[in-house]
Amino acid sequence: MDIFKNAVTLRGFLGRDAEVPASDHIQRDAFAVLTLCIESGVWNTATNAWVPQTARHTIICPGPYFCGFTRGMKQGDYIEIEGELRLSTVVDSAAPRSPRQECRVYATQIRRLEIPAVGVNEGITEET
Repeated sequence: MDIFKNAVTLRGFLGRDAEVPASDHIQRDAFAVLTLCIESGVWNTATNAWVPQTARHTIICPGPYFCGFTRGMKQGDYIEIEGELRLSTVVDSAAPRSPRQECRVYATQIRRLEIPAVGVNEGITEET
């Protein structure tokens, strides 16, 4: 039994094309960056309406293997990520005295998925 566990599983669509270093610049410490968008929302009881929200997650894909695997991934690809959640300090050049904390997921596994046809009504009816 593990006393501590840091595991995250996310499934969603890429918000932009994968950021991967050029093939001739891939070193041991190279990494690719993915932006994964996950749709969620809340029900507003005052207006009796669903308020959609899109969360954007930064996924760091470390190492030459992930650089090769993520090459060619495009905005709109449906993927699942397993990894660790890590906190990073980000210093903005516009406000260097005000660093901010940012959560990132460091991938340990990535799977490309087929887009499911869930709840899609294309106007096709069956006749008996």
